[in-house]
Amino acid sequence: MEDALEKIEAIRNKEIHHRIKNNLQVISSLLGLQVEKFNNRECIKNSEILEAFKERQDRVMSIVLIHEELHKGEERDTLNFSPYLEKLVENLLQTYRLGNVDISLNLDLEENVSFDMDTAVPLGMVVNELVSNSLKYAFLGRNKGIIQIRLFSEETGQNFNDSKRELPVRDTMYTLIVSDNGVSIPQKINFENPGTLGLQLVSVLVDQLDGKIELTRNKGTEFKIGFNVSRVNKNLCF
Repeated sequence: MEDALEKIEAIRNKEIHHRIKNNLQVISSLLGLQVEKFNNRECIKNSEILEAFKERQDRVMSIVLIHEELHKGEERDTLNFSPYLEKLVENLLQTYRLGNVDISLNLDLEENVSFDMDTAVPLGMVVNELVSNSLKYAFLGRNKGIIQIRLFSEETGQNFNDSKRELPVRDTMYTLIVSDNGVSIPQKINFENPGTLGLQLVSVLVDQLDGKIELTRNKGTEFKIGFNVSRVNKNLCF
């Protein structure tokens, strides 16, 4: 009976992810139709309005891909993040076709890294914003460029998740680095006064992860994000 109930719950969760994905795709399609409509108006065609709609479409698609991967995967509540990240950035490269600019994408991602929705959604949106920013601004006037994404972890030890010290929890510190070798972000831009909606959103999302972000300008731009993930260590439960 327990096995049967577990299978029913797994099917129900997959159906939920499938429906959420479909609903988000409808929203993305509506935004795409609006972009096409604006493209037919010369007064709007090259304006910030059109760019804003495209950016919102990308943000929606970053969440669509999460529910798509969860629907396909075996895990009910966690996402294998590295394959998702690969798919996300490949979609962004196709979206921002930069004429004759040759953009190389270097991915160095730890395998079998799984996050729940509370981590996967904001982290996916952070990557979406940072990679989009590089594709739009870092290589202006250049004929080639490199975008690199690294994701790795370091186990920080054991603690307990309540005052009774009954459930051992494993803490893991993750580091995400998104960098490019293009034109560095201007010195006047920082996270205290980002000046753009994209960087404001990145700052809010990193706070949501209880993480920290560092910006380095050295022959390009590098964003380094550190955040902690705690999981119950079943091997130590008693």
